[in-house]
Amino acid sequence: MKHITALALFIAATFITAGKAIAQDYAVQATIPFNFTVNGSQLPAGNYTLGSDITNPRILKISDRTQHVRVMVLSMPSADEKRKANQLVFHKYGDQYFLSEIRSQESAINVQLATSKQEKKARTETQVAGLPVKNDVIIATY
Repeated sequence: MKHITALALFIAATFITAGKAIAQDYAVQATIPFNFTVNGSQLPAGNYTLGSDITNPRILKISDRTQHVRVMVLSMPSADEKRKANQLVFHKYGDQYFLSEIRSQESAINVQLATSKQEKKARTETQVAGLPVKNDVIIATY
């Protein structure tokens, strides 16, 4: 009986450890020094965790625990299978930043986000003003 209990505890511990390891493979962290927009939601500067849902990798969870921020958005797999850097890519129009892509060499997150209506409007306003449109800002993840 003692052997069965010990074996059951060992198996449970293995599953818990494996679950945590899998969850870590689907998340990155970054310090974002500016306010930014994701799918119409304005988020403040802060220390963020960005991770895919294990059951549905198209759902991206973005959270900052210290500021009680939690957003979920749909993402699309990136065209490039392998990445050589761990980065967040933001499109910048004037003083507005829009999260566009997550590139991760170490995790399973290599996704692009759809262009929101707010971003399209900001791009158009930038073009009308005669300013450069392609101003990508890259933040390193850890």
